[in-house]
Amino acid sequence: MTDVFDFWSQIERGARIHPADAKIFDRMDADRHGFQLNCLPGCFAGKLKTAPIVLLFLSPGFAAADVDDANSEDGKDYRFRSWQGDEPFRDNGPGRAWLASRTKPFGDYETIKDNFALLNIGAYHSKNVKSYASLLALPSSRVSLTWAQEYLFPDAEAGKRIVLCMRSAAYWGLDTGRSYGKGLFAPVVNRMGHFFKTDENKKLIELVRERVS
Repeated sequence: MTDVFDFWSQIERGARIHPADAKIFDRMDADRHGFQLNCLPGCFAGKLKTAPIVLLFLSPGFAAADVDDANSEDGKDYRFRSWQGDEPFRDNGPGRAWLASRTKPFGDYETIKDNFALLNIGAYHSKNVKSYASLLALPSSRVSLTWAQEYLFPDAEAGKRIVLCMRSAAYWGLDTGRSYGKGLFAPVVNRMGHFFKTDENKKLIELVRERVS
């Protein structure tokens, strides 16, 4: 089994590119792939090793604050700890407002911080993914997918966790609108990762809230 935590333990504090991805990026045209390689990789966040709720997305977005964070000692320390898989979400920093808006239906931020994790296919920041082919060519992306499909999804189907695919279900190997087993869901959401108001989504939100209450 490919272990996502073993993979990310190979990166040094403050590094902007995982060593397994470096040669692939050397062969790519930066204008074609569109990733911001002056930021710290964000493959996952939160206590992914143990979180009862995991949200799946495509890749991290980008804002100028992400570059500032990558240049700060606090940012480097936080991201290095987060690569270990048991670091809670931080109270301040880039992405905090984004996370709070996507998880608002499930409860307050303290609840989210202790019980949720995010997993992306891609680790590198971008405003818009220009090339899905480039994203999927990266070893780090394939590790995310393989680990999710071999470990995380079976756990969710068995009811050990609840996993919600909030973006790009087809790339995760899921069908939008379907559920799998006891805890793997691909809900109907908009492109920004917000729930549509449907009866099924209402039931799903209640299921998550009960799990973390």
